[in-house]
Amino acid sequence: MRLERLTEKDEQHWRAELAKVNWTFGALTLTDAQGRMHFGYYLQPLHLNADDREDLPRKLLHVLARQKPPLDFLELSGAGIRIPHAFPKGFSLEKVLRITLQEIKRIPLREPTLE
Repeated sequence: MRLERLTEKDEQHWRAELAKVNWTFGALTLTDAQGRMHFGYYLQPLHLNADDREDLPRKLLHVLARQKPPLDFLELSGAGIRIPHAFPKGFSLEKVLRITLQEIKRIPLREPTLE
């Protein structure tokens, strides 16, 4: 496995791209007296409908885990998804985010979000 981390500019780019489809994206980083430790990234839907807010992460993980090759290393975490900072061979963080965004756009919502 290989560890990856986005630059600040790339992180802003993905935050903006995912905001267009009403998902929030951010880094999971802990800071203490010894320094900073990076644990990956998170995705969380920002939909007004409570059913979509709760169901979308599960639906997305189900679709991604059934792809060829599967993205079965993503984790359901509370009301969102954790993207680890280490991937199996053949994957990169950019590739995982691109595929995930593509699948988010395909998942139907119960009710359209307000714009």
